[in-house]
Amino acid sequence: MEKNNSPEAEILSYNEKMVGRDVFVIKNGGWRGKVEEVVDKEYFMISSFQNPSAVERVSMYDIRSLSYETL
Repeated sequence: MEKNNSPEAEILSYNEKMVGRDVFVIKNGGWRGKVEEVVDKEYFMISSFQNPSAVERVSMYDIRSLSYETL
């Protein structure tokens, strides 16, 4: 952690690295999507692969990295 940044700023900076990544959302029966933006230190806006114009606010605790194992 950098000395001049608050803990929340550090978390937000780290979460920004998720933007553009493909993820698996475990809520609502599970679905695949893409991280579009960071809302705050816990929530992301995620678009669905099936309907990219539908963007949903999702907790970081409800997403998993999409890897070859989850395809």
